[in-house]
Amino acid sequence: MNPSDAARQLRYAVASKTDTYDYEISHWETHAYEDVFAEVAEEGDLSDVMNVVEELGSRFVDGTRPSPAEARQIADGVLTAGGRPLTDGGDGN
Repeated sequence: MNPSDAARQLRYAVASKTDTYDYEISHWETHAYEDVFAEVAEEGDLSDVMNVVEELGSRFVDGTRPSPAEARQIADGVLTAGGRPLTDGGDGN
């Protein structure tokens, strides 16, 4: 999934959860999260991206939003679920 498509999915998830269609995610936040979505798409699969979208969406409460650092922590948790490594392991040094 393209990172901008994942960001759009997040906007839709938040809008449907809050019963508002004045998208709750600003242009800046969408781009801040796109880097996280790109990393998850590269390191994982579509299911991982959707899990990150779902988890981020669940944290939009009472006008609060996850920071990009929190989004990265969520992504790291999704990518390491089931024992998947965050890196390729390097050269062992």
